[in-house]
Amino acid sequence: MKKIIICSLLAMSILSCKKTESEKKTEIVTETKKDSIVEEKMTITEISDTLKKSDYSKEFAKYSDEIVNKISENMTYSLIIDETGEREYLKEITGFKNNIISLYWETCGTGGCVEHQKLQIKDNNVIDLGNGFEKLTESEAKKLDSEIKSKIKNFSHISGRNETEIIVNKNGNYLIGFRGLTDEDGESGGGSIEISYETKDLKTYIPGTLKVAKIN
Repeated sequence: MKKIIICSLLAMSILSCKKTESEKKTEIVTETKKDSIVEEKMTITEISDTLKKSDYSKEFAKYSDEIVNKISENMTYSLIIDETGEREYLKEITGFKNNIISLYWETCGTGGCVEHQKLQIKDNNVIDLGNGFEKLTESEAKKLDSEIKSKIKNFSHISGRNETEIIVNKNGNYLIGFRGLTDEDGESGGGSIEISYETKDLKTYIPGTLKVAKIN
């Protein structure tokens, strides 16, 4: 059996509580069996305890241990560092409002490697909202792209490096808001088009709800 060493680093800027060196670095051993990986890694309980001591401790205190554990299952990401294996990190929490948690992390040292994710707490469950628009089906994404281009002729693409705003309306629909780029926009600027639409299931957007506006 092949063993991979994964180092878990708990010291993230969002988790501002002080930690000992032993808390910051934990060796985790994974074991490969028949093309599947059985992981003996930082436990969900350990991650949950860390979250409860973070800057968002008051928010987490409102929910049961079951819910916090479900959130913890979404809190890590892994990077292949070198031949020694992977390192596992905690995602950074950038917001926690109206039962929606905003997560941020980077897979490299440039802006193009920025990742965003939203988690919604609903009916004693945790729903992965992704970065909103990325949950659209392939056909719906193509339809969205075409409809945006019908409104902004030089529309190029959606800015994946920007964080999507997701709000739950009173009618239960999700309002998804994000930025897009024209042919003249630089990627680093984040885009000069504001785009939003409503969706019930994240996979399809509701016809007639698309709004597109040039901001500069």
